[in-house]
Amino acid sequence: MALDFSDISVRIIKLSFKTRFTLSKLCRQIPIMAWLVDKLFFEGDDILVLPRDNTIKNLDLHLDSIDLNQNIPVSQDTVLPSQVLKEIIHKSRDHVIMDQCICRVSSDCQDYPPNLGCLFLGKGATKISPKLGRRVTAKEAIKHVDKCQGAGLVHIIGRNKIDSVWLNTGPKEDLLSICNCCPCCCLWKMTPELPDDLAKSISSMIGVEIIFNEELCQGCGQCTRDICFVDAISLKKGKAVRDNKKCRGCGRCAENCNQDAFIVEIKSDAVKSSIEHVETLVDVESA
Repeated sequence: MALDFSDISVRIIKLSFKTRFTLSKLCRQIPIMAWLVDKLFFEGDDILVLPRDNTIKNLDLHLDSIDLNQNIPVSQDTVLPSQVLKEIIHKSRDHVIMDQCICRVSSDCQDYPPNLGCLFLGKGATKISPKLGRRVTAKEAIKHVDKCQGAGLVHIIGRNKIDSVWLNTGPKEDLLSICNCCPCCCLWKMTPELPDDLAKSISSMIGVEIIFNEELCQGCGQCTRDICFVDAISLKKGKAVRDNKKCRGCGRCAENCNQDAFIVEIKSDAVKSSIEHVETLVDVESA
């Protein structure tokens, strides 16, 4: 039986997945390779990392009184990061959920569900092979996002050229990616090794900042034990130290710190500003 493009793409990714860190380092060492990789896979990328909803501890809203399965209207007072996803999902005409996470499958991940794949929006999503994913309603897409949140995964959203390439969906401006990441992630896990020009395309959610209070830190090391996906936190002299350059604001340090030494601060207009930014990347409402 002949292989189609989707079969070939999946095979290439699985075969090359474990070499991605070596390739990242080579891009840092060889400028012409960095230029070529950028042109082929990263050019025009713009991706936001969203902190998980339950990392936000300093809200005016009380999270224990909110049903995350409900659609909460976006307003100046709504500061749940997942609302960025839900608002964009509601605006989109097309939604495709991948049958599996290619990163977790390629890494033989044992810690997070391999069946919780990426969600793609926009007219490019309609070109994804039915062998790889299925079309769903906005309601089903939001249910998927909530399920990923419940599994401990971190959402990233934005325009990611490499997705339009391996999925053969046409121009990168036609496909919006919502990935549900664990430490196996193919992209932002690589950022510490990538050249700065490539790494900066993956950034924290607009209006989000991780605050570290050294006085509250007891040096337990909980935040360093496979917590930070980009290894931005280490222990030195009995205290946690955060590398601000590596940090992408996922908030998992705050989620796992029992002393509240890490706090995720989010501005009241963060959701609104992030939605407006994402809307400029891909027109998800066009047919």
